[in-house]
Amino acid sequence: MIIENKMLGTVEIDEQAIVEFPAGIPAFEDDREFVIIPLDEKEGPFFYLLSVNNSDLCLVTVDPFVFFPDYSVDVSDEELKKLNADQNSLSLLSVLNIPEDFKKATANLFAPLIIDTVGKRGMQYIPQKSDYKTKHLIFPQASENKSVKNSGGE
Repeated sequence: MIIENKMLGTVEIDEQAIVEFPAGIPAFEDDREFVIIPLDEKEGPFFYLLSVNNSDLCLVTVDPFVFFPDYSVDVSDEELKKLNADQNSLSLLSVLNIPEDFKKATANLFAPLIIDTVGKRGMQYIPQKSDYKTKHLIFPQASENKSVKNSGGE
């Protein structure tokens, strides 16, 4: 299957790689089939989440544990049953918000994407309560560096 996307160009998709989101993703409920494409050819932390049926819809996601090693999500068994998945086949991705300056990119840790990598089903999990927000800087040192002022000398 071939998908034409403004950001990615022509993308050839293996139909076996399609991940179904039965409820869609909030704000994109009508789009239910996506493919996950690594941003680069290496096993990096960034991925595109490209809609199969809406070539204009392509989200950039990240493996949250790379930037937030202590990140944890408490998902009830009832929620996980929606995926009909074994816990060992689950992976998490966080949707990124990328402003013009990539160093200010933020990850949505509040509502992660949970994906059954074997059954190829996914969902965006939105908890009732969470200590996480929808915007966590993935490069916090970039913001901190800007607030440091030169204290003389030059």
